[in-house]
Amino acid sequence: MSSPITRTLDRFPSHPLLCKLAQQHGVRVTGDARAGSFSGHGVEGRYAFGDDHVHGTFAGHGVTGEFSLGRGQAAVTITRKPFWLPETLLNERIGQGLDALRAALASQPPE
Repeated sequence: MSSPITRTLDRFPSHPLLCKLAQQHGVRVTGDARAGSFSGHGVEGRYAFGDDHVHGTFAGHGVTGEFSLGRGQAAVTITRKPFWLPETLLNERIGQGLDALRAALASQPPE
């Protein structure tokens, strides 16, 4: 489908920090620091932590994709979308979400 939408990250998001940010945005996370699932605002998905990254998949509103958060970079790749949804609009919205994640991570005190 599309190439990854990426942003740089100044720090690696730990599981507790991601859970805190998710809760602040009405997203429910179930699981632990190794693997689990999330849901909220019509989107659901699964995640798995590695030593220095988080990988996962998501689906909602007719869009499916994959994400990766690692040391220095966040990436989202759309694997399927409705034919009527312009790819440029979708990429713009995902980019805004990644920018918001980057800002939220930067505003949190170090762990």
